[in-house]
Amino acid sequence: MLSIFFALSLAAVSVRSARAQTKPAVAAADETPHFEVAAIKPSKPDDRNQSWHGSADRILIENYTLRHLIKSAYGLKTDAQVLSGPDWLDKQAFDISAKIDETEIAKMKSMDWLAKRREQNAMLQSLLVERFALKARLDQRKMPVFALVIDKSGAKLTPTSPEAAEKGNHISTTNGRMIAIATSMDAFADDLDYQRETGGRMVLNQTGLTGEYDFKLNWAQDNGDGTTADPALPGLFTALREQLGLKLQPEKGSVEVVVIESANKPAFD
Repeated sequence: MLSIFFALSLAAVSVRSARAQTKPAVAAADETPHFEVAAIKPSKPDDRNQSWHGSADRILIENYTLRHLIKSAYGLKTDAQVLSGPDWLDKQAFDISAKIDETEIAKMKSMDWLAKRREQNAMLQSLLVERFALKARLDQRKMPVFALVIDKSGAKLTPTSPEAAEKGNHISTTNGRMIAIATSMDAFADDLDYQRETGGRMVLNQTGLTGEYDFKLNWAQDNGDGTTADPALPGLFTALREQLGLKLQPEKGSVEVVVIESANKPAFD
């Protein structure tokens, strides 16, 4: 299974604001950070697992297609945000082992969590340019999304106390059991992006709530085959209304996309 921690980490750098003009998705290779060295191999044809492991000096990626590499490199939320591309975009998967050089490691030591994620994403962008000859641009498209809004019954959220907020924020989800501590609605919307019930649609926070909250949410997680893991619990949409006073409202929204102009298969190491 895809490592949730790294999936959320990378998604945190997604840019949601609209742009007046399109712009290149990939800067010139010498303008972005680079890995010191990277080895790329084709994934095993029977490999069904995806993984992303990171340490201070190395990133190991297993069984990622070019679409998924681009999605990660640009902090995108859904596969639908990667447009066009070669016919092997979703067919050929890759294993990548990339080493971060000592200068870059020292540079990232002084960065906060979000800045480190942006730096690693930039290194992956450089890798896509250098090894996949990726040419692409950023654009905006109208796509189906879910707007997270306050239900007519009113929000049922407990503001985080200043004392609790000092201990840091936390959100975890396991089998339809969510515990959130000092969590903003933006972070909550990000987490909902990855729930099966939202069907790959991006969730946009439109609650107007700017604080941090403590809450729990329990729902019958969709097994993906029309059945639920716990029939005694409500589905996600009902649980949101009943337990938190929030609602997921289907809409069309402006979403950032990466449009692939060209790409080549890399030479394997």
